[in-house]
Amino acid sequence: MPAARFVGTWVGTQAWAIANPPPGSRNDQPVTLVIENVDGKLRGTMTPFLGGEDGASFSDGQIVGTELRATATAGRGGRAAAGRAPVRIAFSFTNDGLAMKGTADVRMGDVPWTAFSYQLEKKRSRY
Repeated sequence: MPAARFVGTWVGTQAWAIANPPPGSRNDQPVTLVIENVDGKLRGTMTPFLGGEDGASFSDGQIVGTELRATATAGRGGRAAAGRAPVRIAFSFTNDGLAMKGTADVRMGDVPWTAFSYQLEKKRSRY
């Protein structure tokens, strides 16, 4: 699948993909995913992510068959707070043209932490 199918601004929702989401958490949180092709590499940023406006960013997404797979970091440059392991996100997206579905498996260091699912649509420009 050509990388160009994934490039653009995608809007939709993020939902918990775990059995017991945190109390008081929102399901179907609105998110925006912007993917660009920069020098042949797919780069992207999803905002918000884990409640932070810094979002989650990846710089080297790969097309594997019909999927876009990318390892992202949360926050600014994925830096961990003092004494905490960095948050790493394994994104996977499939695309059928104007709609995209995906998942995110989130780890704190090497420990599995949580997971999300995504329903996204390509943002259309107004004329």
